[in-house]
Amino acid sequence: MFKRCILVCFLFSLLILSCANSNTVKTSDDYNLNAQVQIQEEKMVLYDGPPMHIFFHPLVARPETAFRSRYKEHFLEWYVTAYEYRKILDEIYASNYVLVDINEVYEIINTDNRVRVVFKKPFVPEGKKPMIISIDDLSYYDIVRRNASVHKLVIDNNGNIAAWTDNKNGGEISYDLDVVTYLEEFIKKHPDFSVRGARGIIALTGFEGILGYATHKINSAGYEEEKQRAAAVVNKLKQLGWRFASHSWGHPHLPEISIEQFIADANRWDREVRPLLGDTNLYIYPYGEGIEEDKEKCKILLDKNFNIFFAVGRGTGRKEGRGYIYFDRRNIDGVYFRIFKNRKDSLFSVESVIDAARPQ
Repeated sequence: MFKRCILVCFLFSLLILSCANSNTVKTSDDYNLNAQVQIQEEKMVLYDGPPMHIFFHPLVARPETAFRSRYKEHFLEWYVTAYEYRKILDEIYASNYVLVDINEVYEIINTDNRVRVVFKKPFVPEGKKPMIISIDDLSYYDIVRRNASVHKLVIDNNGNIAAWTDNKNGGEISYDLDVVTYLEEFIKKHPDFSVRGARGIIALTGFEGILGYATHKINSAGYEEEKQRAAAVVNKLKQLGWRFASHSWGHPHLPEISIEQFIADANRWDREVRPLLGDTNLYIYPYGEGIEEDKEKCKILLDKNFNIFFAVGRGTGRKEGRGYIYFDRRNIDGVYFRIFKNRKDSLFSVESVIDAARPQ
């Protein structure tokens, strides 16, 4: 009897102690999460070298239409299908690449009224390699929308980013047919692929609106509503960690147009697109055609607070300029498939990712 009383008192004292500290008690899940975070931080190391930067265009969600259309060659050369994109992400992940945020690979330094932009090494988990992903022309141009891609990005009933495609049934929501929505799904499945919540860069023009919304039809009756819907999607993407870049307003060949045309294009992007996206210092050249050597055009972009420029190349090229940094990016598309099909320096096995729907 005495032993039983002692045991009851002991258990009761433990209960009181637990209640007294209820404000600081953590669940086992909390401890496991904290332990995972601590382990991850302890294994972070500075990566000695440039990150790999790859880019895509919107995905071919309907290859049976795209590869039979009058624009077949265009889609075969410069796009990948949704199936190919999913397989590519699998292979990249298996090769120990992880996403890092573009803002973690450079630093802006103000010294004596002079702005310098310098490279910075990113922290990544030990044994991993940093990668940046960007997407060009995610405006869902009419030709692309009618023949290949989804039609726009939307926010679903659960508050998640989804893709919407019009059809005879009034429209269809999907998550695995678009470059943005599937990356979100992939990160849910492999959260360690995204370091510190990194996503990608979305490069937008303005001549056919943005993200599938007619924000270019400034005199239309539904203009304000289109702007509001586009802005809501932009804000959701920014909350998730996506960055935005200018891709010019009209996608011209920047080295070839006159200075007057160049200024008009830059100003129109400022008027019609920047207010929807917010400020950005990222500029992705149309066609990958850089203009750093054109001091007058370069200064115009610098004066508009662009100081991170991107072209096309091997994916690791970079250089520091006067007040800016230039990076190149590796295109992942049909051209890449053709060039790297049997090369050891390919980022993935081209043979293993090719969609059977792609004509050979």
